[in-house]
Amino acid sequence: MTSSSHSVAKLFPEGDGNLGVIEFADAPFVPRRLFWLYGVEPDAMRADHAHRTCHQLLVCLVGSVTAIVTDGSGQVSRHPLTAGETYHLVPLHWLQLVEFSGDAVLGVLASEPYRPGEYITTLDELRELTKN
Repeated sequence: MTSSSHSVAKLFPEGDGNLGVIEFADAPFVPRRLFWLYGVEPDAMRADHAHRTCHQLLVCLVGSVTAIVTDGSGQVSRHPLTAGETYHLVPLHWLQLVEFSGDAVLGVLASEPYRPGEYITTLDELRELTKN
């Protein structure tokens, strides 16, 4: 299974402000947890890990951020996200979040509750888990 950058968010620009919506029926999994990142310095890196079974839907709510995704074979892809754009990160893919704009707010819907043992914290461990 590979990650995808199709957007499940719908944006409705209106004269008195904008509305962004995600219908959970359109989400690639049933969300079990929501968290968000904000106030991240532009030169900082967040995430820098992978998950064993957890899917994540990255939702750029405000500003911009770049998701750098590495699979177990070492193939790297960059996904710049701006307000209203989403990225579906599947398990066993390394995520680095970089290039946050000063006003960036990134929401993340996760398919699993928080469990420390769910995290893969080294690229070597990811490579080992994805060997065929």
